Amino acid sequence: MSHRDLARDLTEKVNAALERREELLKSYQDIKDRLRLAQAENDHFLDMIAETFPEVHDDLSSSSDSADDLAAHSDNDDDDEKDDDGAPTLGRRPHKRPEMSPGVSSDTRVTKRRRRQGKRDDRSDPKPIEPVKRDASGNIVFPMVVGRGIDEIHILDLGRIIWTPDSYHTSRYIWPVGFKSTRMYPSMRDNSVRCLYTSEILDGGDMPVFQVTAEDMPGEPFRASSSSGVWKQILDILMASGLGVKTHASGPQMYGLSHLAVTKAIQELPDADKCKKYIMQRWLHPDASDNEVHHANGHTEP
Repeated sequence: MSHRDLARDLTEKVNAALERREELLKSYQDIKDRLRLAQAENDHFLDMIAETFPEVHDDLSSSSDSADDLAAHSDNDDDDEKDDDGAPTLGRRPHKRPEMSPGVSSDTRVTKRRRRQGKRDDRSDPKPIEPVKRDASGNIVFPMVVGRGIDEIHILDLGRIIWTPDSYHTSRYIWPVGFKSTRMYPSMRDNSVRCLYTSEILDGGDMPVFQVTAEDMPGEPFRASSSSGVWKQILDILMASGLGVKTHASGPQMYGLSHLAVTKAIQELPDADKCKKYIMQRWLHPDASDNEVHHANGHTEP
């Protein structure tokens, strides 16, 4: 074989190897994209389980008595629902049921679970309208303050509605891009003090990105594909530092999205009615009779 033939043969092999490399890189990127979407779908599915079967959430979560004053929000009111945007904590913890405490019968556990399930009313059940501060033109005055005591949350911005793709809403929650709220919580740098945490919903293209930034760690924001998932990262750090906190928190509650006043305000945003999966919350009109309900668009029905 001549030198020319050898060079041509070598060139063909190099070109073939480069083409194969490009194919492998493309395949690798495609697999990464599939895994990312699969993880997001898994997060949504797991949190739907947590919402439908609250006893599963309770079996997989634990808390210390010393943390009750920091995260005692699981039984505050009927609206404190678990996040259905994704809960990675459920997927990472083994599905192992804890042993029953001495003296606690199985009947007692079943009764408690039934009580918890019975407390979770239908999403379309009419709820009382919670008053919010408005200006002379009827516009909400920000910050919008919801919750009380250590659970007080300041809503700084309601954001804007993105109705397509439908990953920006579920049957229970709408995730407005630009939504921003703040709340106080134990510092990850110094557990003896509380610092300000800012929770945001960002535009992630195919799906929303949930971001939380601690005031004393401004350059280290936490991000996840779910509100529960991003707060789970923070709780893990607090637990690792020796502070007793719950292993899982309701993302919508930590964001302030589960409060009735916020639900109503988001439903009143432009394009909220285009979120096809979302079930509009109905309201009990303060001036109407007990048999009339008030819809998000303002009219009443018997």
